[in-house]
Amino acid sequence: MALPWPLALERYSQAHPQEVLRVQVEGEEGSDVVLIYRGVSSSLMRSTPADVDEAVIPPTARFVSLERLPAPYNPAQPQPLATYGQWSELEAWLKQVGIPVAESH
Repeated sequence: MALPWPLALERYSQAHPQEVLRVQVEGEEGSDVVLIYRGVSSSLMRSTPADVDEAVIPPTARFVSLERLPAPYNPAQPQPLATYGQWSELEAWLKQVGIPVAESH
């Protein structure tokens, strides 16, 4: 079953605890940068909901870019393992790692 893309990223991070995902998005409330680690999302620009079941990245948010970084995350010296700046790149990567993603982005 295809997942909304933010949930697909959380699913990936659960299976790959050696990585931190840094995602830039555009939503109704403006731009945001979100870190996803071990299946949990945290906003770097807004307050993160206390309820972990509440979406930090709404499924309607527009994907801007994603960096896969080694854990633990070092904001002073980020060393990307891979960078995705286009929706088609993100979609292809998720398909390659076996995580089906819904078409909306």
